[in-house]
Amino acid sequence: MSWTGCAHQDTQRTVRIEAPAPESGPAILLNGQQVDVRWSDGDSFKFKSGPYKGSGVRLMGYNTLESYGPVHRWGRWTATELYEIARSSKYRAAERVWQCTTDGEKDGYGRVLVDCPGVSEHMVSIGHAHVFGMDQEGEESLIRLQQQARRKKLGIWKKGTPESIVTSLHSASEGRGYNRIVSGFTGKSTVRNHDETYAVCQEVCEGGDGGSCMVYVPFKIRYRNKPDCLR
Repeated sequence: MSWTGCAHQDTQRTVRIEAPAPESGPAILLNGQQVDVRWSDGDSFKFKSGPYKGSGVRLMGYNTLESYGPVHRWGRWTATELYEIARSSKYRAAERVWQCTTDGEKDGYGRVLVDCPGVSEHMVSIGHAHVFGMDQEGEESLIRLQQQARRKKLGIWKKGTPESIVTSLHSASEGRGYNRIVSGFTGKSTVRNHDETYAVCQEVCEGGDGGSCMVYVPFKIRYRNKPDCLR
C-alpha cells in the first residue's frame, strides 16, 4: 500500500531488542509504552489501546503489496501468487513486538504515521516488502537489505525483480489521472500524470519489460460490492 508522508532518513541507530508477540495478541512498544494493535496488512495496523486507540496507522519507509485482491503482476508471477504473499504479510509483521515512535502526524488519509525500524528491516529483508520513499530515495540501510533480498530471490522477488513497481492507479474519471511508480532499486516513488480513463478490472502496466502491472479497482468497491476480478 502506498502512503503520503516523508521517508525515514538514514541515521545511526541504537540496538533494538524485539520480543515475541504476547499471547494476548499483537502489540508494539509505542514511544516506550506497550499498546495492542490489529494488523490489517504488512505495512499498516489499527490501535486497539493507548492514546491513539481506534486510529489507523501507516508505517514509514516501506510498502507491501495490496491485499484486497489479486491486483499485482510482474515477471513469472501470476496475480494470484503475489496476492497470497500480500495476504500473508500481516502475519509476518505481527510476529514480534516492535519498538516504534510517532509524533502524531497523519498522512493524507488520516492515518497516524509511525516509524518502526525493526519491522521495516524485517519485512524488506524477507522479501515481503519493498523500500518506499515519497518522491525521494528510500533509507540506505533498507536499500541494502532489499538488494540482498533481490539477489537471493526471496519473497516477492522469487519470480521476477522489476526495475519499477506500480503501487497505485487513478483513472482520469476520478478527477485527476495519475499513477504512482516506485523504483525497484532505490525505493524512490514518482507520479506519472495522465488523461487515461480506466475500466474497472483493467490491467495497467508501467515500465515496459522491466516494469510491473496492476489491476485498476476504485477504492469504493475494493472492500464492498467487489467486482469479479477481486473475488
